Amino acid sequence: MSKTGRVLMIYTGGTIGMLPLEKGNPLSPLVPAKWKELQDFIPALKPLPLDVDLHEMTLIDSSDMHPDYWIDIARVIRDNHKHYDGFVILHGTDTMTYTASALSFLLENLDKPVIITGSQISISQPRNDALQNLVTSLMLAAPKTFDIPLVPEVCIYFNNVLLRGNRARKVSSSAYAGFESPNYEILGRAGEHIEINKKAIRKPSKEGFYINEILEKNVLVFDIFPGLNPKALRSVFEIEGLKGIVFRTFGAGNAPTNEDFLKEIEIAVRKKGLAIVNITQCPQGMVEMGLYNASAGLLRLGVISGADMTSEAALVKMMYLLGFGYDIETVKDLMQRNLRGEQSVNVFNFVYEHGKADKVYRAPAKQVPSGFDKDKIVSAKVRMHSAELPKEVSQGKIECAVFMNYPNADETTDTFIPQCIGTLTGSYNGEPVHLVLDCTERASKVLGPNRPVQVTIVSKNEHDLIWDAIYIGIYTGVE
Repeated sequence: MSKTGRVLMIYTGGTIGMLPLEKGNPLSPLVPAKWKELQDFIPALKPLPLDVDLHEMTLIDSSDMHPDYWIDIARVIRDNHKHYDGFVILHGTDTMTYTASALSFLLENLDKPVIITGSQISISQPRNDALQNLVTSLMLAAPKTFDIPLVPEVCIYFNNVLLRGNRARKVSSSAYAGFESPNYEILGRAGEHIEINKKAIRKPSKEGFYINEILEKNVLVFDIFPGLNPKALRSVFEIEGLKGIVFRTFGAGNAPTNEDFLKEIEIAVRKKGLAIVNITQCPQGMVEMGLYNASAGLLRLGVISGADMTSEAALVKMMYLLGFGYDIETVKDLMQRNLRGEQSVNVFNFVYEHGKADKVYRAPAKQVPSGFDKDKIVSAKVRMHSAELPKEVSQGKIECAVFMNYPNADETTDTFIPQCIGTLTGSYNGEPVHLVLDCTERASKVLGPNRPVQVTIVSKNEHDLIWDAIYIGIYTGVE
């Protein structure tokens, strides 16, 4: 059979190619074997209409994976990019999602398939999942040869399912279905035929392919947990050279609200200049900072939203952005924007702190970040934190109009003009209240990419209104 396609197979190690350390002793620990020791187990590769070349790297258990190795893989792909239809990376399952996420950022302007696969059982065993994973991955990497739609992304193929690499999570240490993508639809499925979900695929880049070769390693992931001692958090923040942290918080981005905890966060963000991104511990769903009071404090202090990113994607994305040498504010801005299909929305947050009793509050103008598209707004909400009336007022109704890009608004301004994006209202019984306004529809009419955001808060109460902070959170679609 003539060979009509070319694929480079990059072998890093992992279960797919492991053999017992002691030959003849199947109970001895498994270690990565050289590919030449495995070829007799893979007769199915011979009839494929492909030239499959091998690049064997330093073989490791994927538990030993590290950022320098990711860059080495990226360099192999760069050096061979012009010569192959696509690339298949054989990798251990333990850190496969980290590698997939990292390569999605390191490979710039990708226009060819990069398929990462492995197995739960070694290809040397009579009953295994390795052979099917490998053969199908090779087919996906040579789409023209097999009349399959091009998938120009870094993907994970496992157990008949093709997933976006930076959206995948490992969900089982033993089941053949070891990976899922709970916050994004699958890219393809292999049964009798290989079916590609075309609408879920990123478009191939028309720019020149190249790789990024610098990752900032001084970042970490930290789980928030009940009973966390703020002193332990302080010791983390004092790690020498630390540049950024991914917080894995509760639910929709919630964390402790006690003063000692928030004080440590404030020191880390405002004095030490750390970038802190907030993602959820839940396998599905996303962070919506300010939805609950338990996340409003983090938002006010400068912790940013990681939307629905996986912890692996958030970590390597931070490594990638910090590696460019961007200032922290730019890193924080870009962390909240979709760059490689790693999150479902772009997040734009505007925070205004106040704490005074005024009838009219005119906020400082803030520039809309580049890349903002008002036509793609999917959600816009204003949240007022700790609103209260003067001490002499024990109960009543709080009501204030929110104007955007209408700096002359005052108590007499009509709330029906387009620049009024809505009214915050709530009952007051002597205790601070938190008010929320959904302004999705109106915000798109007054915001624009080339004009600053000017917010004016006008109290409609008989008495002056006191509030601690206002958060405007705007989500835009990524496609």
